Amino acid sequence: MAAFPLALVMGFLAGFLGAIPPGPLGVTCLRKSLQGQRRDAIRVAAGGASVDTFICALIGFGLGWILEKVVTNPWVKGTLALFLVGYGAKLLFVDARRDAERIDPGPSRLGFIPAPASAPAAEGRLRLPVLTGLLQGAANPALFLNWTLFISFLVGHRLLVPTAAGAGGFALGVGLGVFSWFSVLIQLADRWRNRAGAWVSRSTLAAGGLLVVFGLYFTWHSFNAP
Repeated sequence: MAAFPLALVMGFLAGFLGAIPPGPLGVTCLRKSLQGQRRDAIRVAAGGASVDTFICALIGFGLGWILEKVVTNPWVKGTLALFLVGYGAKLLFVDARRDAERIDPGPSRLGFIPAPASAPAAEGRLRLPVLTGLLQGAANPALFLNWTLFISFLVGHRLLVPTAAGAGGFALGVGLGVFSWFSVLIQLADRWRNRAGAWVSRSTLAAGGLLVVFGLYFTWHSFNAP
C-alpha cells in the first residue's frame, strides 16, 4: 500500500497537466459553461476523465493489449472522429439557431431566421452529457499511445510500481487530475460568463467550428497515420 499514495499523486499531476492542451472536451466544457449549463459541463468532464482512468487502469494492470485491438482499428477511430464532426455540425446548424432565437426573438445578429415554435421543444430534448464526454474523450486517436508511453517511462525508471496498488492509484489519480483541470476551466468560464457579453451568443458557433476541425483532423489521422 505504500506505492498507492505516490502513484495517486503522480497520476493526479499527469492527468491535470495532460488535460491542459486544448481539445474537444475543453471546447465542449467551455461552451456549456458559457451557456449557463454548468452541471452538464461537469458531467461532460466526468465522462472524459472516466476514459483516461479506464485506459490507464488497463495499461497499468497489463491488459492494454485488449484495448489496443480496439483503439488501433482505423474504422473504430474514424467512427469516433466522425462523431465529433457530427456533433460540431449539430452545434453549428441546430443549437446555434436555438441559442440565437432564445436571445433575440427577431432576426438574430448571427443571421438566423427565428422559428419560435421549435424553441420550446428543444429545451425538452434528452441530453446525455456523460456519454458525450465519453465519446469525445475516446475520439482522441493519440490518447492510448500517449498513456502507454508515459506509463512505460514511469515503470522503466521505477517511479511507478506495476502492482495493484500502484496501477490502481495511478489510474485513479489520472482521472481525478483530468476532472480537476476541467472543473477549474468550468469555474473560470462560469465566472467570466457575465462579462463575456455578445461572445456568449457566439460560443456555440465557435465550439461547433472547432469540434468539426478536431473531428476532421482525427479522421485524417485515423486513416493516414502509420
